[in-house]
Amino acid sequence: MTEHSDEGPGTSSISRALYLLAHLADAPGPVTVKQVSTDLKVPPSTAHRLLNALAAEGFVAASGSGIYHIGPRFYRISARVIQGMSQVTIAQPIVDTLAARYNETVLLGRYVAADRAMNFVYRADGSQMLTYQIDLHRPLSLYWGASGKAILAFLPDNEIEQILLRDGSSSVSGEKPPSLRERMAELREVRERGYAISEGQKLRGARGVAAPVFDAKGVFGCLCMTSPQERMPNASIDAIVKDIMEKSDEISRFLGAAR
Repeated sequence: MTEHSDEGPGTSSISRALYLLAHLADAPGPVTVKQVSTDLKVPPSTAHRLLNALAAEGFVAASGSGIYHIGPRFYRISARVIQGMSQVTIAQPIVDTLAARYNETVLLGRYVAADRAMNFVYRADGSQMLTYQIDLHRPLSLYWGASGKAILAFLPDNEIEQILLRDGSSSVSGEKPPSLRERMAELREVRERGYAISEGQKLRGARGVAAPVFDAKGVFGCLCMTSPQERMPNASIDAIVKDIMEKSDEISRFLGAAR
């Protein structure tokens, strides 16, 4: 999910050990000494020595067939750190960075499964002010807008259908809701692309670009940039989409997503 720095690990043993732990945490499954050697660009003997040293302390676990994965001590420490931090606190620096880069408002949305709705739990404002109001912690429909669609598209199909059948009001611009079949097709496209864009559906005059955020249980919410339509030129949309997707992926990784 995440790419390591091109610089690779440093030359000190501590630097290499930390880099190796990060590599194991991001790996899709167990790894071999050869894989570690290749990925970290160190000799096999160095990779083997680092793995064994970490295994001796419980940070890495090894099977008899030369396969290594994250060990129990690493999990215990990670769990304690996560318990001491809220999900908003974890995401906040990433949201702040994105808002500062574009001088626009960036929002972290959270899916509330019990209400089949979402709300924004954190916002970072750029130097350019919004011409419309966005409130935190206010329940919002998933039916319209990039933020809602970025969440809705990644829920299980039966859950999507229940939400669509329950909530079929018109958008603020007066746009009539499409048929269930049409909206499901639209959401499949959002799922394939990995992001959603909307104009004036949830807030009049607003344009939104959003991508889903995941945690260990599934869909956590979304990361969304919003600005007046005239202030977000089409020429910059591709760059914004790329950054939104990268940052939502980064937040997901920090929240423990398996994706």
